[in-house]
Amino acid sequence: MDNFMNLAKKGLETYSNSSSNVSKTGGAELNPGNSQSGHGPSFDHDEVVKTAEQHGSGDSSLFEAALGFISNNKQDHQQPLDEEHVTKAHQQAYQENNAGNMSANSIGAAAALQSLKQFTSGSGAGASSGGSQSQLISLAMAEASKLFDKSGGPASGNKQDAVNGAAMTVVKLLVQSKFGGGQPTGGSNSGGLSGLLSMASKFA
Repeated sequence: MDNFMNLAKKGLETYSNSSSNVSKTGGAELNPGNSQSGHGPSFDHDEVVKTAEQHGSGDSSLFEAALGFISNNKQDHQQPLDEEHVTKAHQQAYQENNAGNMSANSIGAAAALQSLKQFTSGSGAGASSGGSQSQLISLAMAEASKLFDKSGGPASGNKQDAVNGAAMTVVKLLVQSKFGGGQPTGGSNSGGLSGLLSMASKFA
């Protein structure tokens, strides 16, 4: 597995360069009507659904339901991320090609880590679209939908569970990296992503 710290650094540089050209300090991107109300990362709902639908397998209702899931389970955003579970799931899915024996939730966790890997290495939908929290969660949900299909059906759970799991994993990464450092809610959109450096170091 590649060193996640190095990948995260590359991604942060890419993100910093792109965000310097498009300064978003308010509006729908940071303060959408259905944001996490200070309990999670803010993102553009419509952008997330549209991008996930473009790059994943499934219609908009699949991804809209996942956003509803993370919005309705705000209490879980601060629950510690099971890093061992996420890394083992990623290894089983992407290195051992054994996603068929995983639960749908584990498929989602693996897809979230894979999307972060793609995002920080400068590949995938997020990097090509200028990188943002919205793009990262879109990429994770899209990846989960494709991995679910590739698995041929997991040991337990359904496709919605996989997409929900990916979305929640990304939200936990963003929340625990951004707000764990005491940074105020509603700051620069790069706050959560730069904070992923410290989180990513744990996966190295």
